Amino acid sequence: MIYVIEAFDKKTERLAFEEELPKGYDKELRAIMGWTKDQQGWEGYNLSTEQLDALEEILGKKIYDPTYQFQLTCNV
Repeated sequence: MIYVIEAFDKKTERLAFEEELPKGYDKELRAIMGWTKDQQGWEGYNLSTEQLDALEEILGKKIYDPTYQFQLTCNV
């Protein structure tokens, strides 16, 4: 599974940028997102500030900007 953080401009709703999370963090992602079942590869989730903070730790850099709405997508 490939997990990608997507940032959408709050005014235009257009995709501004995306960041692919490194592989090997499935267990951590399940805990951060509160998932109780395996992902299918088509899901998308709006991220809370707390979830984004935790994902930034995995990503290894800060990407938060208040002008964007962040989502996590799961892709096969």
